[in-house]
Amino acid sequence: MRLRAAALTLAGLAVLAGCGTSTPKQRSEPHAHGAVAPQSRSVVQRWLTNAAPAGWDARSGRIVLNRRGADGLWDVYTAAPGGRRPRCISCRRPSFPGAGPDTQRGATDVVARPDGSFVLETVERAPHPGPIGWLATDPGKGLYNDVWVEKLDGSAAWRLTDPSSMGAIWPRFDHSGNRIVWADMREGADLSHPLGQWRMKLATVDWSTGAPRLRDVRTFDPQPGRFYEPYGFSPDGDRILFASDLHVRASTLAPSATNAQIWTVSSSLDPATVQRVSPGTTGGAFSNYNEFAAWVPGTDRILIARTHDAGARGMDYWTVGPDGSNPERVTFLNERGTKQYRGYTVAGGFAFDPRDGRRFVAGLSHDLMGRKLEAVFVTIGQRGLGR
Repeated sequence: MRLRAAALTLAGLAVLAGCGTSTPKQRSEPHAHGAVAPQSRSVVQRWLTNAAPAGWDARSGRIVLNRRGADGLWDVYTAAPGGRRPRCISCRRPSFPGAGPDTQRGATDVVARPDGSFVLETVERAPHPGPIGWLATDPGKGLYNDVWVEKLDGSAAWRLTDPSSMGAIWPRFDHSGNRIVWADMREGADLSHPLGQWRMKLATVDWSTGAPRLRDVRTFDPQPGRFYEPYGFSPDGDRILFASDLHVRASTLAPSATNAQIWTVSSSLDPATVQRVSPGTTGGAFSNYNEFAAWVPGTDRILIARTHDAGARGMDYWTVGPDGSNPERVTFLNERGTKQYRGYTVAGGFAFDPRDGRRFVAGLSHDLMGRKLEAVFVTIGQRGLGR
């Protein structure tokens, strides 16, 4: 969903280190152009336009997604995999007390608990400096956004984070729904920090009173001033997956965030346990930019989106081992001459089918401003899983 880095920033920034652990070794890799037919790695099928998927509910089978309305504001919807008649769950403005009647809402995750299914969201607060609904407050850009949790049917919602924060992006549940991780904005964007300055937060969700609230909040910020974007927990809950420019060096024309990498850290948030996941070396801006990641269910592989080897600095999906080993390109959306080619494409956020671990629904952007959106289903072939 966070098309700020994946679309808007890919255009704008192309013009334009030390936490006590050593920088993990960077793996080199062969180019994937023409290496193997894309169909042996994945099958891509169109689904919905104006759709940015965020989660797939295991109980109802419905997909949680975000759509931009005619008024330019984002809202949260659910839809069956067939795609007909998506239903808005965040359009009941009074369901977000204190957030304002016409502010932006975006989903980031969903969890099925014994007491129901719940959606994590970022919601623009009002009032705030600047106009309501301006670009910097989009879900995934996060300025003046708070973390909320909403019932999947849209009947109630609760604010989880302190509205004194500058902003928030990408809250994610663990598999039980008893912990969340998110990124908290500490400073806004500038030329040296084009994605802003962030820190990761981890907290326990207390469901005992019927009104969820956070406790035991901890912070991960080993190199202040960096970009952090979390994607959730490992299947056993022991590690947290995130994107960051941690350990990435800046250059005159390439701020470090333009080559963000995928990492894991233990759920203790000990900086000594940080391990790099994304492979390859970095060069100019967006030469090896990595974003969006999740463990492929039932495997030891991690799915990530990358600019590496994608034409015109678009992004495609790859799978890698937990240490970045054995990278395999899954999609060829930017590859001319293949059935998957869609012109300029930025691969965005995704969610796995709870009934088929090789299938995921993904959001794609086909323009630099993140306005031309579509969602697709991708089924990973054996070669895409490194087999």
